[in-house]
Amino acid sequence: MTSRRKKLLVALALVLLAVGGFAWYWQATAVDGQVNALLDEVREDDPGLVARWLIKLGLGEDRRTGRALPEVVDNLAELGPSAAGELIRALRDSDRRVRCTAVMALGKLGDAAAVEPLIVALKDEDWRVRWLAADALWKLGDTSAVEPLIAALTDEHADVRWYATWALNKLGDTRGVEPLIATLRDEKWVVRRTAALALGWLGDARAVEPLAELRDDEHEDVRRAGTEALAQLRKAGEGKP
Repeated sequence: MTSRRKKLLVALALVLLAVGGFAWYWQATAVDGQVNALLDEVREDDPGLVARWLIKLGLGEDRRTGRALPEVVDNLAELGPSAAGELIRALRDSDRRVRCTAVMALGKLGDAAAVEPLIVALKDEDWRVRWLAADALWKLGDTSAVEPLIAALTDEHADVRWYATWALNKLGDTRGVEPLIATLRDEKWVVRRTAALALGWLGDARAVEPLAELRDDEHEDVRRAGTEALAQLRKAGEGKP
């Protein structure tokens, strides 16, 4: 092969790499634009005075379409893994509806890169973001979220505690047993009920006595959950050698 031919092949390879790089950048940027356009649909803040006039005069477009949030979340998930980066950045947005939407979409996408950012979201200032983060983390199925979810069992908001309990149940890690036993004394009956059911599915004998004590619980659904959990534990025990 002549020197000139080699140079031509090298030049062609560089051109192909440049074209491929540009195509990748364009595609990634296009997806980021789609993500932001969809997130804009759920923002709570009203357009400013100038923007409202432009919209009224037909010179501007109102980003808020009135579509239900779950529909926007589905559209975001349909964009695929390439949307994950921009959604993760959206977890730091000042608008809580944007953060909620990003958390829900990341849970649906199932991208492992979202685990750590979602763990951070468990401490968000808005309780709705926190409980959605717990929900998303169990969907991702990464056990590195177990300890942060255990910490969330003491959250000030009952819905966060409830979802953290449910997430620990789904992750099936026995590190959650003792914290869930403590949660059987939660002030909210729905949290106590979910903790009881979770302990039944985890199948750890440490929960037998605490679950038996639920027969004196003031709420019927909690008493019933305790009975069901004990039956589940007995079933799990019978299956062991």
